[in-house]
Amino acid sequence: MPNQVAFIVIDTGFSKESLAGATVLGFYDLLEGRTALGAPWLDEETIQSFAGDPSGHGSIVVNNLRLKQPDAPLVLIRAFELDCWLIRTGFEHHRQSSAGWTEAYIWAVEQCQNRGLLSVANCSFGGFQHAMDGSGWESVQLGRATGPGRAGHILVAAAGPGDGRAAHASWTTRSGESTTVSLFQEKTSTYNFWAGLPGSFGGKHDTIPPDWVLSVLSHGQVIAQYRAADIPDNIWNHRRQLTFTVEGSGVFELSLARSLPAGKGKRNAVRFDCWALDDDVACFRSRVDPHLIVEPAVFPQVIAVGLEDGQYSPRQALPGEKPEVLLAGAGPISFRLPEVCSAVAELLSADPNLDVAGLRALLGKYPRL
Repeated sequence: MPNQVAFIVIDTGFSKESLAGATVLGFYDLLEGRTALGAPWLDEETIQSFAGDPSGHGSIVVNNLRLKQPDAPLVLIRAFELDCWLIRTGFEHHRQSSAGWTEAYIWAVEQCQNRGLLSVANCSFGGFQHAMDGSGWESVQLGRATGPGRAGHILVAAAGPGDGRAAHASWTTRSGESTTVSLFQEKTSTYNFWAGLPGSFGGKHDTIPPDWVLSVLSHGQVIAQYRAADIPDNIWNHRRQLTFTVEGSGVFELSLARSLPAGKGKRNAVRFDCWALDDDVACFRSRVDPHLIVEPAVFPQVIAVGLEDGQYSPRQALPGEKPEVLLAGAGPISFRLPEVCSAVAELLSADPNLDVAGLRALLGKYPRL
């Protein structure tokens, strides 16, 4: 069939029932580190040998997608651990040591290209692990296969719960000054901290001075401290990133202090951002930033989908702002994503030269699916 579109589904796994009778081109199981390709399609026995989805999340997603597109070929990626943690690229000694979901996605796109198939990827998951501005590792990886100027392969992702949770704090601190941020957590939680994201001094990450110290306080006592000078630059964007865990429950404070420049050095302001990775049990009580769209939806190569009544950004209703698509009705948004993927596939089949920018324009902010 000319301009046939395959669906790439990246999720927790897929049950035997959800895969029964499916047309599957390939399967990549990151949990077990194995792949399979069909000739042209995988046989039922091989498909069932890859089945497994303890959480049931991916099974619901693929069922919803097959209801919309029952005959479409699938490329399936199991990308989560048994405890539902996303499998990401591994690094050792500043070198890539193991594949993550982005490498599996690139593999899936390559299999589609080898068969002359277009593709639409369904990513009904999200988090706050990277820089969130498009400069992180996963965004760079996705840019190898999809995005502006790369026609025929589109990635659609859920924007997040959209319930207004206070999982993001941001602030600027000038040289010689300090800033305090209050947070509350129900139990031990982990945070992702970045220095010098957009809005930072000079707008260039390579000019961010390593003159800051981040302290974690409980009842006014310092329980942990991190110095910029001790944190190496990330190998893909040369920015300093800190992932840290705060033990216990209750109210804590983050204190960010910057030293004065030596001699006649110029005083400047730097932006700092922090996300609660365990956002269901941890939240910020001050310096809360209302911009809260999860990755990969927040990346520029991706079409982000949310709900009209959701809270993602003060600018979310404006054309060109994320989420690019806002759906009427209720969620959870992760199970609504197949509706958009199906519509994208129809548009892509009609015009295979469309890239993500062209599809955004055709879908519009409030599409009728």
